[in-house]
Amino acid sequence: MKQNFDLHMHTTYCDGLNTAEEMIMSAIDKGLSVVGLSGHSFTPHDTCYCMSREGTLQYIDEVKQLREKYEGRIKVLLGLEMDYYADTDTTPYDYIIGSVHYLFTEKGREKRDSILSGRTSDDRSATDAAVLALQKWTDWTAVDDEPYDLRRFALTQDMDMMSVAKLFYETAGSVISQTDCDFIGHFDLLTKFNERFRLRPEETVIDTDKETAPAGAVEFFDTSDPEYVAAWKNAIDRIFSECEERYRRGYRNKLETLGILEAGEKPVFEINTGAISKGYRTTPYPAPDQRDYIRSKGGILILSSDSHRTDTICCGFDEYDSLRTDASSQ
Repeated sequence: MKQNFDLHMHTTYCDGLNTAEEMIMSAIDKGLSVVGLSGHSFTPHDTCYCMSREGTLQYIDEVKQLREKYEGRIKVLLGLEMDYYADTDTTPYDYIIGSVHYLFTEKGREKRDSILSGRTSDDRSATDAAVLALQKWTDWTAVDDEPYDLRRFALTQDMDMMSVAKLFYETAGSVISQTDCDFIGHFDLLTKFNERFRLRPEETVIDTDKETAPAGAVEFFDTSDPEYVAAWKNAIDRIFSECEERYRRGYRNKLETLGILEAGEKPVFEINTGAISKGYRTTPYPAPDQRDYIRSKGGILILSSDSHRTDTICCGFDEYDSLRTDASSQ
């Protein structure tokens, strides 16, 4: 039975192009029985793509209203894509996607944590302004915004790209404990630009869709390097361990309690087709060897479109349906 739910999509409340109702209507047209909207959580250090604090409250209210409006036609879920470095209350949501969109330096994390821990009132404006003042590439970098971000971050920190990869997977390995998520979003997001872009010998970035890569140009990350493989395996192992531990403490995956799939103590990872629909990749996240490793440990894989517009909902679901492992009840 093919999967007929899509739980990862964005609206005009964050960086999506269509309204929440338009996304729901498109999901109905595509024959889905469950649709989950998952706005980007508020990240005070970078507000260009996420829901604002005020917008978050509006998003919650509207999705609840739309759930009632479309009851009987489609099951509408209120989701949140919770970034590792978000500052958001997750209580109102039906489910949480845990994702890593940013890397912080050690000093950057210390600055951020100090600011947030020093908050003394319900008025967050001063705290938000202080976190927003943290410096891009010096204190933090986006992972998937622009192809030059990770390289500039590496140069600013006097790091090589393998060290950047290790920092990413070290962060991703604790996404369960950090976000208390119900499934993990785009596990190897840092490879978004690896297929299309190259680094010239002089370290500048080249878009191979626009010009031929010169001799000596290399991928951002050598994903076959044993150090790279060890980094992501350690991250997945930690995710499994943390997921089992919270299950022992009584946690139950919200997707299970919603009747969407059976999870038990195993983590749920998405097979994310978002970079395909945007023209950056020809294959979904995570990479095949990572999917195989997750599968070998008994992990659960579901399909997600990470759609930012109505026409990319369920992108690639027919093609990649055989890759999922979920025990779906939908």
